[in-house]
Amino acid sequence: MTTESWSVAAPQTIEVGGATTLTVRLTNGRAEIVADPNRTSGAVVEVLEVSTRPLQILAEHGNLRVAYDFPGLEGFVDRFRGLKDQDSAVVRITVPATSVVDVATVGAEVVVTGAQAGVNVKTAGGAITVTGTTGSVTTKSGTGAVSIAEHSGDASATTVSGAVSLAGALGRVSVQTVSGAVDVTAVGTTPLVNAKTVSGAAAVQLDAGAPVNLRARSVTGKVVIDGAQATSSAQRTVVVDHAEPGAAAYISTNTVSGTATITRG
Repeated sequence: MTTESWSVAAPQTIEVGGATTLTVRLTNGRAEIVADPNRTSGAVVEVLEVSTRPLQILAEHGNLRVAYDFPGLEGFVDRFRGLKDQDSAVVRITVPATSVVDVATVGAEVVVTGAQAGVNVKTAGGAITVTGTTGSVTTKSGTGAVSIAEHSGDASATTVSGAVSLAGALGRVSVQTVSGAVDVTAVGTTPLVNAKTVSGAAAVQLDAGAPVNLRARSVTGKVVIDGAQATSSAQRTVVVDHAEPGAAAYISTNTVSGTATITRG
């Protein structure tokens, strides 16, 4: 297949022949990825802003890469931590909905809409917003908030201090934070949720009447089910094992000082 490459030093729009996978690597700025269900092939890269160093775009064997020129992902955050102004860009990339999306940034905001073939986003300080996706979504952020909405399938989110919000027809959900709050809303499904925080509160919203099996642990926090505080089975640590007949939803929460809240309806 034909290899095409561009070195972009000023705002412009580039048409690309094909994109089954998309890789984006930025330091600061913003990356917006639109996965279009009406697009069966080809991609459009709109470079809206670019800093002093040219942004590199490479299309090869169905792989589209939009990035600053550096060798691989290893050491990405450490390498570019000091290049806040030099490697900054604002891009909007439209690809087929079946394209696999892989994004890594230091502080750039990331927005992904409509992807159906898997999303992987990592950022040290940028906010992550994922909307209207299907399949598997994996996100990792340091201080930036993570929002995954209207999602159908499995989802994983890890932050240090950023808040995490997940909503949709969820399957397996894994959330881990230090101080960020966790908010999970499952619509029309009975998910498996595993939420771990140190000081952040964890809230899980299920459909009305959905039976649930819950195992919750907290050192100084509390566990609330449908507005009522659950009784702990341990004296020094709050431990709640709550099982209901026919439950397909399995909720596990583990916090130090945060409150775990399960609500139905």
